[in-house]
Amino acid sequence: MNLKTLAITALGALALGLSADSQPAEAAETQYLRIATLAPRDSDMAKGFMKLDKGMKQASGGAWGVRLYPSGVAGDEPDVLRKMKIGQMDASLITSVGLSQILRETTLLSTPGVIDDPKGWERVRKAMTAEWDKGFEKAGYKLLAWGETGGIRMFSKDPLDKPSSIKKMRPWLWPAAHAMKETWLALGANGVPLGVPEVYGALQTGMVDAVINTALTLVALQWHTNLKHMTAETSGVLIGGMLMSDKKWAELPPDVQKIVLTEVQANQDTDAEDMRKTDERAFQNLIKRGYTAHKWKGTDSEAEWNKVRETVQKRLVGRMYTQEQLDKVKKIAAGG
Repeated sequence: MNLKTLAITALGALALGLSADSQPAEAAETQYLRIATLAPRDSDMAKGFMKLDKGMKQASGGAWGVRLYPSGVAGDEPDVLRKMKIGQMDASLITSVGLSQILRETTLLSTPGVIDDPKGWERVRKAMTAEWDKGFEKAGYKLLAWGETGGIRMFSKDPLDKPSSIKKMRPWLWPAAHAMKETWLALGANGVPLGVPEVYGALQTGMVDAVINTALTLVALQWHTNLKHMTAETSGVLIGGMLMSDKKWAELPPDVQKIVLTEVQANQDTDAEDMRKTDERAFQNLIKRGYTAHKWKGTDSEAEWNKVRETVQKRLVGRMYTQEQLDKVKKIAAGG
């Protein structure tokens, strides 16, 4: 499976549903895994699921395939997780924000200054997956694979000369994102709470004029059309995981389980490299479109941002993770 499908950071619920005639004709004998994604229907990220569908059908002789619910039609991440619990959805690509609703310490994946770059994430993934996998299983979910969708940046309508520039803005706040909320507060801003499907409209009307995202997902969601500034340096990696309800996983025949794991894990590392390159191309294309990339590194702004990162990390200790967990993951990410 192409893990480009793990694109989204970010994410209320939509009352939309798929009409009966919106689904392709299906063979009566074919069974489908219902998978939700916030990726737009026609995006490369959503198309990655078609590779999974094709691979499953080829390997199972047409017995198993994928029914995709793209563009957030199944709702926000908390809604999808609830639907998985009650059997209305089988699997989904969940960002680190959604993962933290299940396993609180995975908030570390999106806390500024904990994991700074892809290499740091690779080290954390290898060291912590077994432990976190048990946590997800205990909560009723099967972690099938990890993925990433680029480097985290700030984007805005007005200049981002320094971190405190955010004070004068109306940044988007994903209600489920504890680290994002603390980041805005540490910068002296009050975020505007909205679900991901609502952000596009909010950017058009001016209700929101700043967001945290990656260049790749910003463009995929069409948020880039109303913004003109961004940070030159990234501050972390947008990480996600593909989860399936443990009940659905247990219902799958062993051979189908093997097919699914093989498909979603086969290209995990190579797809991660592809995502990094694609995100960088998206960043460069934004510059070509007239975006201004503001450099904080090596200036007073970097010191200001480092102070914000330390503040956010401390504020989340005892709420989302322990000091021991914070120190452990930071040390692993740094290569210690």
